[in-house]
Amino acid sequence: MSIKTKLVLSNIAMCIIPLALCIVTLLGLDSVYTKKLHTYYNIEDRRKRALINPYMEIKSINLRQLSELESKAEAIPDNFQDGEFLKSVNAALLEKNSYIVVEKNNKVIFNGSKEDNKDIINKLDDYNYNYNADRPQFSKIENNSDDSETMVRQIRFAFSDGGSGIIFLVIDTSKLSELSKEFIISIVIAIIAIVSLTSALITFLVSRSILIPLTQLKIGTEKIKDGDLSFEVKAESRDEIGELCNAFDDMRKRLKESVELQLQYEDNRKELISNISHDLKTPITSIKGYVEGIKDGVADTPEKMEKYVNTIYNKAQSMNYLIEELLTYSKLDLKKLPFYFIDIDFVSYMDDLMEEVKFDVEKNNIEFHYDNSIKGKAIVRIDVQNINRVITNIVSNSIKYMDKEHGKILVEMLSSNEDIIVGIKDNGMGISKEALLHVFDRFYREDFSRNTSKGGSGLGLAICKKIIEEHGGKIWAKSQKGNGTEIWFSIKLKS
Repeated sequence: MSIKTKLVLSNIAMCIIPLALCIVTLLGLDSVYTKKLHTYYNIEDRRKRALINPYMEIKSINLRQLSELESKAEAIPDNFQDGEFLKSVNAALLEKNSYIVVEKNNKVIFNGSKEDNKDIINKLDDYNYNYNADRPQFSKIENNSDDSETMVRQIRFAFSDGGSGIIFLVIDTSKLSELSKEFIISIVIAIIAIVSLTSALITFLVSRSILIPLTQLKIGTEKIKDGDLSFEVKAESRDEIGELCNAFDDMRKRLKESVELQLQYEDNRKELISNISHDLKTPITSIKGYVEGIKDGVADTPEKMEKYVNTIYNKAQSMNYLIEELLTYSKLDLKKLPFYFIDIDFVSYMDDLMEEVKFDVEKNNIEFHYDNSIKGKAIVRIDVQNINRVITNIVSNSIKYMDKEHGKILVEMLSSNEDIIVGIKDNGMGISKEALLHVFDRFYREDFSRNTSKGGSGLGLAICKKIIEEHGGKIWAKSQKGNGTEIWFSIKLKS
């Protein structure tokens, strides 16, 4: 999910979630405050109307009580002088936060209030004095003691003795005012809390998905600055930040590989210098010794002189061979050795080359066999001179490290669907399992062979590998210590 989509969805959520929570909260508050209205004023289950206009609901309920009082006053007016009767009537009204005040000849004979209501009584006189038939059914009287309002309605009637009577139905609306304020405050607090919490939660979730990977990137850059490339930046999201984290980690991996490769190059350079120094020092020391012998007159006969000169020549040839091999490998490594590819029938090419190889092998008293399982032609695109170098290098190694009295070398050639495969096998001293992993490394020779008695530069198989790879093929080795070695390589058939 992209960051843009996240922001759009978060904005939508910021509208929908608070709205839904506000509706749920309002329904809850509606239930709570409707129950409170029922408790204080005995309002039945008319919730919407009670909350929208509670004053009208209270008036509606008490009008029924007022109608009953009027009927009773008309039927038996003297009951309103009976204290027990008035108490029973008033008790029912007290459940609705209402009460009655009864006057006879403008004197209060019954006050149903449970509290001190002198201020209300005084105002009832004014209300009675200003009464007219056209005033609303209920009027409001302000209470000076606590700024609350009281709703009042009067009923006029006559007692049996001719005295004038007035029944005041008084409704205490102080609880209603408190509930209204409490309800409004609760709504405001709920809305503020819902919006704040929703905003905080959504902001936290959205920012977390952005800030955490950015923090990882910051830590990663600091580690790279300090040279530490062994960490990993994991992208947990699939947005642009996640893509940035993946790109950053790819960059870190490539940088790590580059540094490791550079370190490997440095190690190889040191090893190269060490190996060159070792392989050049031995023949140079030998040449120096023979030259000093000649200077000192040790070679005092023509035979000795010839022996010394031949030895010096051979050592010089060995040094020249090493330098040429090193130059060839360097050109291959730097991609500067030219290749001259031609299309050729590899079967005919191998038949001709094996005649030369057979002569060189048998000259060293080693049995040679060539086995070609390919019928017909096999066209390949090769550099003939460099493939010659590969085969002669491998065969030369087989001859060089032959330790058996009855030595054997076998060259096999076969084909697969797309490749020509050539294998050169011998029954020589073989290669140890540990050394087999490094036979194609430059300057690698097993410890027993790092001496000049066997000769060699340690670059032969490394050069072979480079040449075969330039042909798009592969080269590999199989060997067992004491049981000979097999070197195989493949070359692509031309389609």
